[in-house]
Order: sequence, then structure tokens, then C-alpha cells
Amino acid sequence: MIFDGVEQEMLAQMQGVIDGKHIELECETGLPVGTTVIVRIQRKSLTLQEKRRWVDRLCGAWADDPSLKPIFAEIERQRALTMPREVNFHAAS
Repeated sequence: MIFDGVEQEMLAQMQGVIDGKHIELECETGLPVGTTVIVRIQRKSLTLQEKRRWVDRLCGAWADDPSLKPIFAEIERQRALTMPREVNFHAAS
């Protein structure tokens, strides 16, 4: 911005969405087209609802993956070969 013929630094924070090498901002900046700017990229924190949607999408994602059956079979085989460890519920903590 220019005040009394002197260019001043303009600081603004706004959200946008990245599309390849372009960023679509949520609102106009008021800067002329072609203005050179410095951009600091910071990922927006997810809301609780967005986090829950990710968990829902990821849980069960491998449920139908046939490559997991031999892996879990080997885990079960190893469990059968190993004696369970003794747990003393009366020991001091």
C-alpha cells in the first residue's frame, strides 16, 4: 500500500485452497494484478468433524485386503508357540 508516496508493507491473513501452483483465496486482496507477494504456507487445522470423517474413511480401509490374511495367520501362529507371560496382580506398583 502507498501512503504519502511511500510504499508500506501490507500484512494480511486469509484462507485459500491450493490447486497445483495456484492458490485460490477466499476473498479479494485489493492488490493490483501482477503484484509480487510473499506467501507463507500453513496448513489449516482440522475441525473435530473433519478429523472424525478421516477416521471413518480410514477405519476398515484394509478389511478386504487379501494380503493381510497370511500376516495375521503368522501372528496367531507365533502367539500359539509363545507361552503367555506371568502377571502378578499383588506386586507393588
